[in-house]
Formats: sequence, C-alpha cells, structure tokens
Amino acid sequence: MADQGEASAERVAAAAAQTVAAGTARLMAAWPQGSPVPAEADRRGEGIADFAARRTRLWQVPLFTAGFAAEYIERHQISDAEDLAELAVQQEMVYDGANTYLHVGDNWTAFFLGDPEGPRTVNDPLWPLDALFGVMDAAEIGTDEVRGVPTVRYRARIDLARADAALATGVTVPVGPYRALSQLTAEVWLDSAGRSRRIAVAAELTAADGQAATWSVVELWDFGVLADIVPPSPADLVPPRQAYSDAYDEDPAAPGP
Repeated sequence: MADQGEASAERVAAAAAQTVAAGTARLMAAWPQGSPVPAEADRRGEGIADFAARRTRLWQVPLFTAGFAAEYIERHQISDAEDLAELAVQQEMVYDGANTYLHVGDNWTAFFLGDPEGPRTVNDPLWPLDALFGVMDAAEIGTDEVRGVPTVRYRARIDLARADAALATGVTVPVGPYRALSQLTAEVWLDSAGRSRRIAVAAELTAADGQAATWSVVELWDFGVLADIVPPSPADLVPPRQAYSDAYDEDPAAPGP
C-alpha cells in the first residue's frame, strides 16, 4: 500500500511539469464552492493558455462566475436591458505573469499590474497549475471522464512553499495562517499521458464555520493548439473608469467598478 501511495504521489508531482511541456491548451476556469467538480453556474469562462509564455486569454462575464452574475441580477432586481447586457456580455481578459488586462468596449485597461516575470495572482486561471508543483503526497481515489477523456482521479496535499521553491517566478499564496500553506487540499485528474485534465485546489486557507471552501479549478484540453496571446502595450491602456465610461456612456466622474 505504501508503494502504491508513493507511485501516486510521484505521478501527481510529475503532472505539473508534464502539463507545461505540452506547450499550449484550451482551458475552462471555475470557482465552485463545496465541491472540486464545477457545475455550469461555477464557470468563470473559457480561453486558451500558452504555458511557456505564461499567458492566458480568457473570455468571462464581469461578475466572477455565471451563477454569481445570475444571483446578483435577481437580488438587485435588475431589469434594465442595458444593465443586463453589461453584466452578461463576456469580456476578454489577458493574464500575463502578475499582470491582468481587461478589454472593455474598444479599450484595454489593467488590474493588478506587477512584474510580468513575477508570480501569477490567485485569480489567474492557471494558479492551480502552479500550486500543483507543491505536491507533498497523493492517493488514487477513482476513475472519471473529463470532457470525454478517461482519467485517474487523485486527492493530494499541496505545500505552497514547495511550489514557490520549484518555480523560478514563485507562487502567490492566499491570505491565511502560514502553517496552512503546507496543508492545501487538491484533486487532480490525469490522462494516460500524465497530463492534468482538471486541477482543483481548495484555495481558501481558512473558511468560516459551516461554510464550504471555495475551490480554484482549471480544466485543460486540446493540448498543442495554436495560441498567439499578445498583451496590450502600456500605450494602449486607459484607466478602468475611462474604459467603462467609454463603453457604457457613463458619467466619467462617477465611481468606477
């Protein structure tokens, strides 16, 4: 049994590098609560990733997930067609290292600007892949299909300090107690080539009493697909308030999002 556990740990630990070696892939990002398997309402968006360039292009709705957007519209009784359109339209986002760019209307704006060679933020769709470099141990818990591909499912323990040491860029950590960094739970679905088809990391180091943890999930497919992701140049950027004002004819003096 120990040998089987060691073999599982070695396979999952190798999966991060094996996945990156594929070069590119299509992806879906999600933030489910309570379960590592995302439902439709948990989706953030779909896009494409270039692992070598550390860039991702994602098309997503502005309000985090599809389910959150629907709940927000219902809670605030939004009925105006223009307001609904603004909340429902998918917007193009480019993640480039520590930088996050958002295409609003005809303009590009930026959030979380930092070092392109620095660690990804925890909001980056590929943050779970970076976290996977910190696998401590793993156990096989069954088989499953991810987008029609047979996979073996593993439960693993992640040490983000180990991931940080394994990555030249380092890794960003969620807010919480330091000791929790070595106790993150992850579930990983690997195909026959040892590549990650789904990575789910319990991204909250602490959760409120009685509240289910939120998982950061990425699904990957079409490895090797063409991916030409070019982030906007600094000259192409406008402040977020101007971008939304230009796109939705708002008062430029009004508070931004």
